[in-house]
Amino acid sequence: MASHAIITWNASLSCGVTDIDEDHKKLVSMINRLGGAVLSADPQEVLQEILRELVQYVVFHFDREEEYMQEYDYPRFEQHQAQHRQLLDQAQEFVELLGSRPTQELWQQLGDTLRAWLVVHIEGEDHELGAFLVNQGLS
Repeated sequence: MASHAIITWNASLSCGVTDIDEDHKKLVSMINRLGGAVLSADPQEVLQEILRELVQYVVFHFDREEEYMQEYDYPRFEQHQAQHRQLLDQAQEFVELLGSRPTQELWQQLGDTLRAWLVVHIEGEDHELGAFLVNQGLS
């Protein structure tokens, strides 16, 4: 499915904390899987299942990051957590819209939103968090 890659993992997406980087790689893979399914015009049931798995993994990942932030007393915890909540709210809106009127355009918009958000969030907030955690001795 490499020809359908929405996001390509590269060193600029690494934040230096193994668990977080592995989560991000999995999220990239899941977003690419969703993008490939959309481009292939897979049945709505398949798309909905991939989206459900993706949202579940996002929640798991955000919980992991937030546990690290609390454990190491990250000074930007509230701002970072607010960004997580914002993405989850957006995702929930897409889930509801796609449940009531699943169009190809809406699926593509979801993929674009996820890609843009993930890359911007990783290269900004998560790099800052990673540097902080690495400075605290986590790797």
